[in-house]
Order: sequence, then C-alpha cells, then structure tokens
Amino acid sequence: MQTAEISKALEELSGQGKGEVYKISGPVLIKVSSAEAVKDLKSKKELAALRLKTIEKSEAGLKEKLEDLREKLSKAGV
Repeated sequence: MQTAEISKALEELSGQGKGEVYKISGPVLIKVSSAEAVKDLKSKKELAALRLKTIEKSEAGLKEKLEDLREKLSKAGV
C-alpha cells in the first residue's frame, strides 16, 4: 500500500516538471524543490521494498517451521 502511494506521488511529480512542491513533515508543510521531493520519494520506495523483502523472508521461515512442527506432531500421533 505504501509503495503504491509513493509510486502515485512520483507519477504526479514527473508530470509537473521543475518547480517547487510542498511535503509534509510532521504537522508542517515544507516547501522543497520537485527534484528533492522525487529523490526523497525514491529513497522511501527503496526502503519500503527492502522492508517487504525482509518480512517475506521471515514469513517463509516461519511457514517452514510451522510445517516442520506439523509433521512432528502428526508423527507423534497428537
């Protein structure tokens, strides 16, 4: 969901061209250049993708452990 929002924001900024935009920083709007906003959004998108990969790896490991435990329980007759 976060990556979709970032992608949409990048799409909007690419159509705008050069200039200044406002970005939210806590409760405040800050005026930044369009190029700086694009750079920040790309960085956030990379970070979100990295987090997603980490979560997917953790999920796969947990699923594997769960299957091992199921096999052990079925062999034990429980």
